[in-house]
Amino acid sequence: MLLLEITIGFHAGLEVDEILDTLFDEFQQILPYDRMEYAVVAEDGYVLTTAWTRANYDSTSVPVGYAYRRSVQVSSSPRYRVPFLDNNLPEYARKRPASHPVSLLVSEGIRCSLNCPLVVGDEVKGYLFFNTRWRDSYTPHHSDLIQLIASQLASVLGQSQLNEQLRTRNQELRDLEQSRLEFIASISHELCTPLTSVVGFASELRDRAEAFTLDEISQFASAIAAQSTEVADIVEDLLVITRAEAGHLAMEHGPVNVADEVRQVCASMPIEGAEQQTIMDLTDGFAWADSLRVRQVTRNLLSNALHYGGPTIRLSVQPVGRHIVLVVADDGGGVPKEDHEMIFQAYGSSHAAVGRTGSLGLGLTVSRYLAEAMQGSLTYDRVDGESRFSLQLPAYRPGTSRP
Repeated sequence: MLLLEITIGFHAGLEVDEILDTLFDEFQQILPYDRMEYAVVAEDGYVLTTAWTRANYDSTSVPVGYAYRRSVQVSSSPRYRVPFLDNNLPEYARKRPASHPVSLLVSEGIRCSLNCPLVVGDEVKGYLFFNTRWRDSYTPHHSDLIQLIASQLASVLGQSQLNEQLRTRNQELRDLEQSRLEFIASISHELCTPLTSVVGFASELRDRAEAFTLDEISQFASAIAAQSTEVADIVEDLLVITRAEAGHLAMEHGPVNVADEVRQVCASMPIEGAEQQTIMDLTDGFAWADSLRVRQVTRNLLSNALHYGGPTIRLSVQPVGRHIVLVVADDGGGVPKEDHEMIFQAYGSSHAAVGRTGSLGLGLTVSRYLAEAMQGSLTYDRVDGESRFSLQLPAYRPGTSRP
């Protein structure tokens, strides 16, 4: 009758934790225990991980997420596929000191254990452990009783767990779709801003060229060229993402003087007229990389600092061991630690970033793709009040065709 009520509860939408809480509250009518634990078995059959635990005393030494490895696969022997009991856990722990989880239970005062394997088909998917502080609490009758309902328990918990996984996956898909929509809106905005300027300046020149001086026309042309370059850069970033995800991103490796590439990027970007102060400490050194992609990463990191950074931007290129390291740093508010990886995701943003709003742009995602494609890495960290993006590339070794 009890299992029937629990099964009805499952079909009513109870989650795993709710089902196990019901078991803990109701099973004391038929079994003695002070503590219950639900552990799932890894695919290799060796590792058990605690997924739920509850006790009628204050503290437990085996928390949720605690994983321990068995010396044999739990499904390799018939004895692990049927309920078994141990009425003297202290003696078991003394004879098998390597059995760490049992020692933890003994330290809590647990003396007896009734272990119920949850078998689905031919596989042990998990265990329910019933534990008590009283000696000699379990009898063969208890083992027979739990054997009668073990398959129903396994089915109920297994189906509920699958439902939870499905709900989690559906939520992840919804979140991804929302992120994609935000990403499209962000890219549309990034394209719209320079395109609006290009159209505006070009229209003025087409319709009223005679109203402007040669100097004004030159300024309009420079603005059109600069905004068009920005659009081209965004499109190139989009192409990199598309090619990388399709596995078709081509690289042309060779010896690259990273400091020279940084100087070239700085000369082509409007850093002189920017509000920030730019400090450069560039040491010549050759990396084994793609010069075009090194410039693209540098441009993206510098553009990110110009848009979102603090009053001072620092560019550094230094040889470090077997690598050439480019650091683009600024003294702005930075990104929260929990977002350090998210800012590199194609559909992620850091809305909590201090002094920053909205998407941080596609450039960071592209830059990490390119760094890894050049056998390097790109990381973000907050050090001494600075936001630091560090591009690490393998150093070129003369006389070789690789780093």
